[in-house]
Amino acid sequence: MEKKKILIVDDDVDLIKSLQAILENQQYDVVTALNKKEGMEKARSEKPDLAILDVMMETTQEGFEMSRELREEPEFKNLPIIILTGIDVETGVRFKSAVGDEDMIPVDGYIDKPVAPHILIEEIKKLLEEKE
Repeated sequence: MEKKKILIVDDDVDLIKSLQAILENQQYDVVTALNKKEGMEKARSEKPDLAILDVMMETTQEGFEMSRELREEPEFKNLPIIILTGIDVETGVRFKSAVGDEDMIPVDGYIDKPVAPHILIEEIKKLLEEKE
């Protein structure tokens, strides 16, 4: 069976390294990017099976913007996307209730930072199984 490829887009290099170690330990291929522009380039060249996006990177909405941009491209229309962010802590605004609203936040999962590895792995497995 071919390894599933996961794209992580986050401006926190330490978080990327820890997530990469966790996911590679679970036999996933991991591709990383530090912002939306780099993330879109990696998505197009690497064709991931799932994307994990932070929200606040170079702008305060960058992860949401990237999720919308991905959904606009036919090849990524059904790409499972997880938002992994501390935005609720930073802003006090709860975005989780908007998950599934393709106009507001076109993502499939929403996880607050910090995340326990088993919770992230469970969400990834669930979304990849739903895709098949």
